[in-house]
Amino acid sequence: MAKYQGKVYLGYEEEIIVEKHQTQLNYTINKIGGFPDWPPIKDIKFSTKCPVCSLHRLLIVQCYAPLEGSVYHRTLYVFACINPSCWTQSESWTCVRSQIQDEPTKTSAVVRIPSADTNLSWCKGSDDWDENDNGDTTNGNVLFVDNSPLNGVQRHSDEEDESNSYDLETVEQALGNLQVDAHNANMSPVQGAVGAVGAPVPVAELEGGDEPGLVLVETPSAPLDNMEILFHQMIELPPDIRTCLLSGPLQFIPKYIYVEEEWNKTYNDSDKVTELLNKYKRDNEIEVGSVAERGSGGVGCDDEAYEEAAPLHGDRLFHAFLTRLHQSPGQILRYSRDEPPLLGAPLPTSENTTESPYSPTVCLRCGSRLACELQLVPAFADTLRIPNNNMPLTHLHFLSVLIFTCTQSCWQPNDRLVEETVIFQPEVI
Repeated sequence: MAKYQGKVYLGYEEEIIVEKHQTQLNYTINKIGGFPDWPPIKDIKFSTKCPVCSLHRLLIVQCYAPLEGSVYHRTLYVFACINPSCWTQSESWTCVRSQIQDEPTKTSAVVRIPSADTNLSWCKGSDDWDENDNGDTTNGNVLFVDNSPLNGVQRHSDEEDESNSYDLETVEQALGNLQVDAHNANMSPVQGAVGAVGAPVPVAELEGGDEPGLVLVETPSAPLDNMEILFHQMIELPPDIRTCLLSGPLQFIPKYIYVEEEWNKTYNDSDKVTELLNKYKRDNEIEVGSVAERGSGGVGCDDEAYEEAAPLHGDRLFHAFLTRLHQSPGQILRYSRDEPPLLGAPLPTSENTTESPYSPTVCLRCGSRLACELQLVPAFADTLRIPNNNMPLTHLHFLSVLIFTCTQSCWQPNDRLVEETVIFQPEVI
């Protein structure tokens, strides 16, 4: 039996949220940047200051994520510090979850059905047909048929067409007086167009000294800079942005997020392929292991088993990560509570490692299992723009940002915001 494949939703960058859209924003909107749209809950207290450098953090994404069968509206807010020394640290990122109980409206809409005697009038004169034999009005344009002016020319009856025709002798006389410019290339004594006399002839010249056939080959010099060190080189935050972040929070240019379900052809066709393969084996009386044995067996066999080649860089996990992303170009985030995240680098399960951030598995509030619910992929960083200069900050990039949430979505009546777990994965070099 094929394994059940859960749904994965993909997010794509959409239009910029302008001033006229501000009245439509609320906690049910998926968006990039901007300021958080909190639900109408009293006494919401959230500090945007970074615990590492004390600069104010910016809202990265707001994701509306209600649960099936739940009575709560549920929204995830992800914040991050854009200080270069903090951006790559998971401690400088945070995700808070808000929930508000859904209150169904008690009012019902009443649809009034018009009676049969109602006289509907689509437009004035809509029932007037064929009242004017000499003219027709269509789309407001008057079309004249007979004895009416058309473009300033008087149209007469068919009996007068012969009298209005041009005289043949007048036409022949006009053609006889027709003159053609003598400078025309087709009328010149020389057939066809020619270039000017005495024009310079292009000649290829070889530069060189006493040895005209000598070819000089210069050996390229080795680079003096270590590119890996340059990638890890720490840059400074622009002074104007740092000053603003010291006094209060900034925002990235807000943009809507378009969401659709991921369609994976491999998963959808796996059951059908398996069924066809089993039918082929039954019809041809082929044993289950005979195909594999013949493909990997004797020398000179025509049917050879397919062996997937490893990528040149040797990292199969990263190769599979990029291949899956390229199946749906333009995706900036992935959302699923059923499927595991799409990893481009492994996550260790032990705290005794410094290669990658440690991934917790248990909710610290209720002890339930944690699951990766939201994942930001590398293309998301390209959508982040500061309103001052509308230019991206060069250090804002990552491999993945993984948001782990409680599978039970634990919530107490006196809760306002619940903090979730964020894992930052840097780019693979």
